[in-house]
This record gives sequence, structure tokens and C-alpha cells, in this order.
Amino acid sequence: MVLAHRAVRDQILRNTAMSSSDAVVLFDVGAGQAKGGREFQEDRVTIVLPEQFPAETKEKLAFFAIYDGHGSGLVSEHASKQLHHLLTKRPEFQKGDYAAAIKAALADEDALLLESFRNDSTEPAISGSTAAVCLVNLTQGELVVSNLGDSHVILAERDPKTDRPYHIRRLTEAHKPGVPSERRRIEEAGGEVTMRSGIARLGETIMTEEEGVGSLNMSRALGDLQYKNPVNEVKDSSCMPRVRRLSSSSNAVRGDFLSNDPYTSRRTLQPDRRYLLVVMSDGVSDRTDDVALVQHVIKLAMRGMRASEIAKEVTTNSTRSVKSDNASCIVAMLDGQRA
Repeated sequence: MVLAHRAVRDQILRNTAMSSSDAVVLFDVGAGQAKGGREFQEDRVTIVLPEQFPAETKEKLAFFAIYDGHGSGLVSEHASKQLHHLLTKRPEFQKGDYAAAIKAALADEDALLLESFRNDSTEPAISGSTAAVCLVNLTQGELVVSNLGDSHVILAERDPKTDRPYHIRRLTEAHKPGVPSERRRIEEAGGEVTMRSGIARLGETIMTEEEGVGSLNMSRALGDLQYKNPVNEVKDSSCMPRVRRLSSSSNAVRGDFLSNDPYTSRRTLQPDRRYLLVVMSDGVSDRTDDVALVQHVIKLAMRGMRASEIAKEVTTNSTRSVKSDNASCIVAMLDGQRA
């Protein structure tokens, strides 16, 4: 994580008193993680506050992201350190087009992973990560959310008098190979969607048999370059002993079976309203529904718990079963200036 929980809390409390010109105040934010029943923690979390934001800008920007790694933690680790820096280097960012900047930054991240694959290791071909990214312009009250895969973002409004949540909305989409539009895109790119244990998956296993790694149950992600052009066009895998060519249709030109094109949504945060933002990996979202999760978070907040404590409690509860997944959660409280 970019900032430790205590540092985040202390910095935010200082900022709150100095943000009278901003449409929205970031009142509190924190993250929690739990390894669950997995051998390794492959999720990564990034929180960047305005004072640490890596760009010169007159507006106050905050960045929150969760990356759920699979295959290994290589891609999630790399993205958690690089994506917010890549974002600020985009010309779209300088123009204030944050949605286009995030989309381009995700493509730039894959380009860096491809460079690493060519020069250092084949691991970026067999390791990948989801992404759930939030960029908040506190000065203008603008929220931009993008996601790849099945990590999600929820936005809820909080009653100014009772703090009870309402207008609970998921701002992200799950990218699954079984969705008709995703299946069509994959097949048009020259890939396949197969069923395994009743779950639609992207193609058959690409790994050599001794690796014992199955195919993906998502259709969009960072990394996993074996499913993307140009790696999926390689016919001679002698230079890549851990990767073999995916069987597919006879299309002469292959596209990306796995896409890095995100789903994006935008919201204007009103200065007379209060908000709750929750970012989560599927280790959390698969264990509860959005309404129940938001109600639980608000209940803990009304008891006086800080955002980091709430996020930790959420992930701990999500990983109580023996075979539970890695779980990560970010909780952010945003108050309109006149709320």
C-alpha cells in the first residue's frame, strides 16, 4: 500500500480543515486485506492522497485501486506501483479527460509487462491481475471509476442526518467469458470460450501440462500476455518453454482474446451530499451482496470505527472459511462541502 493506515488517517484529518474551497472533502479512507485460505496474498492495494499525488495540478486528486492477482502476484504488484504514475504522464490526463487517461494507462501498463516478458521473464505471460480504479477530483467533485475483471466499486449516498445509506450503486461490470458480448469479442479475435465445471472460461489451458494451470474465468485483465497479441501469435515457443500456443479458430490475424479495455463510469459528487465509496476484490464481493455490505460498513462507522478498521473487519469476515479467496477492501468517506 502506498500509505500506511495511520498516516492516511492523520493526513486526512489535517486536510479536512484546509479544504473549504473543494466541492468534496475526503473525510476518511483506509484499506484492509486478508489472505484467506490461499497460500499467498496476491491482491495489492494502492491509496494515493492529494499531497502524494504524482502530478503538478491545482486541483486535489485522490487515487484508490485494488489489483487482484492470479497466477502469481507479479502483475498486481507491478500495476500497484506503476499505474497511477502512468496515468499522470498521459496527455489525456493533462486535458482533464480522466476516463481516457485511465484507459490509456492500462494499455501502457500492459506494454511495460510485454517489455519485461521480452527482456526478463516469461512470468507476465502466465500471471495477471484484475483492476478496480477510482480517481476522485475533490476540487470539482468528479469521480471516475474503471475496472477490468471482477473487482468492483460501490458508491452509496449517506443521509446527512442519520448517516443511513441509500442510492447504493455498483459502478463496475464483471467481465466474464460467458457474457454474450464478451464471447463474441473473444471469438472474433480468434479465441475460444469453453466450459469447465460449469464455468465459462477463456480458451483451454495454455500452460504446458506439467504446469497444471487452468484457463481464465474472466475476459478482461492486465497481464496474462499469452492471451494477447502479439504473444498469442507466437508459433515457435522454444524461446518460451513455459508457454504454448492457444488452440483457436483459423483466423489469419489474431486479436486480444483477453482485453485490457476497461468498463468506465463517471459520477458528479454533489457538494450538499455525503458519500461512501467501497472498492473490493472478488474475495469480498463473492461473499456478500452490495446492499448488505454497505449497510454493514455504515453500521460500523456509526459505532465510531475508522475506515481502515472497517475495511479490515470486512476482509476478515470474508475469509473465515477454509477455502476462502484473498480479500481486499478500501473504504472511503466523502462529504460534500455543504453536507
